[in-house]
Amino acid sequence: MSIEIREITTKGDIKKFIRFYTDLYRENKQVAFPLHIDEDKSLRKGNPALKFCRVRYWMAWEDQKPVGRIAAIINTREQEKTNRKIGRFGLFDFVDDIQVSELLMKQACRWLKQEGVDTLHGPMGFTDMDRQGLLIEGHDRAGTMSTNYNFDYYEKHINALKFSKSTDWIEFLIYPDADILARIKSLSDRCKKIHKLKSVKYKSHKKLKERADEFFSLINNGYSDLYGYVSLNEEQRKYYTECYLSYVHLDMISIVVDEKDRMVAAGVAMPSLTDALQKAKGKLLPTGIYHLYRAMKKSDCVDLCLIAVDRDYQGKGVNSIIMYDITKGAMDLGITKAETNIELEDNTNIHQMWKFFNGEQHKRRRCYIKKI
Repeated sequence: MSIEIREITTKGDIKKFIRFYTDLYRENKQVAFPLHIDEDKSLRKGNPALKFCRVRYWMAWEDQKPVGRIAAIINTREQEKTNRKIGRFGLFDFVDDIQVSELLMKQACRWLKQEGVDTLHGPMGFTDMDRQGLLIEGHDRAGTMSTNYNFDYYEKHINALKFSKSTDWIEFLIYPDADILARIKSLSDRCKKIHKLKSVKYKSHKKLKERADEFFSLINNGYSDLYGYVSLNEEQRKYYTECYLSYVHLDMISIVVDEKDRMVAAGVAMPSLTDALQKAKGKLLPTGIYHLYRAMKKSDCVDLCLIAVDRDYQGKGVNSIIMYDITKGAMDLGITKAETNIELEDNTNIHQMWKFFNGEQHKRRRCYIKKI
């Protein structure tokens, strides 16, 4: 049978687009399935990024059966920042059939070229806060809530489509213990003394959210030069405040301030939800919400979601304060290991943090690029 490419436009179509990923990976034991309700909000009107991103979605069908999907994205703020006619592809999933991946990519490129795009990179989401990168190492390892998982045959397809490497992100699995904690504490105390800094702990999410604007300003400042990053605007800050800062475990967030109580660094971690998301298979009901609640209360692993340091304080050891706060909070909860988030392969300031821990660099993701 021939492959048919159909554009996704209706609410019902979006549901099929979202569920395709769950169905494709249903028997896989590594993927942390995204929640359908979150995906729906991200792909439609609930996502403030859609106000400055133009996007089209397509699915591939064979004999009335879905066999692939793709999103083509134009982030106009990225184009303004880079002064390039650049576009993105993402949510690119398919069965192991080169005809499927090729037809989907051709359709995406056709639309992007009509919109004036001459360079395409991905896999990426609307912004840097979305999942990004193609997993090329670590397919035997469990994924995390904030990262993509893909079959190893994807790399073969991307190469066949004539993309080349743009950048890589790497991830680490680390194991804290009492000796490591004591060593980090010494570094943390020394940094606080030299730079006159202190850690702030909050007993309520309400108090934390009162500093949300500072928090996201810090992220914009610290991430401004990172690959693909586009500053978060006011509406996005409010969106992510409700999405994340309302639910983070207060024992696993670190806020560092200077003498004037100005926020200069922050770190956020969460108990791993991978096992719960595996069981939920994208659905909150009937039992998904129970598994997620249980994971938030008891887990042996923590996901290090993000670390941001004001550019004036980068390279001065402030990371040690964040790592001590989060590591102590995690160990007090009985957590024995941690997954880092994706880190650019040349971001040596971040990589230096993990040298104090027993662990390994266990995953690698790639962003590809080509002229179209």
